[in-house]
Amino acid sequence: MPKLVSILAVLAGIWLVYSGYERQHSLAGSADDTMSRLGQRIDGAGRTPTHIWYYAAGAVLLAGGLAGLGVVRR
Repeated sequence: MPKLVSILAVLAGIWLVYSGYERQHSLAGSADDTMSRLGQRIDGAGRTPTHIWYYAAGAVLLAGGLAGLGVVRR
């Protein structure tokens, strides 16, 4: 059962990284990136585009899944 959960985490992580990549290169991702840069220049507060959150969540799931499978040693 833990191996199945780890495999599902790896697959979900790959899907999130791919979704982030697709969003980054789409019109919505370009607009999101442009608006976050514009907002940062206006008030100086940091804004993170959505595709960065996808990359971060995918990386966490990939690392957890690979560690659960024993590919990555702790």
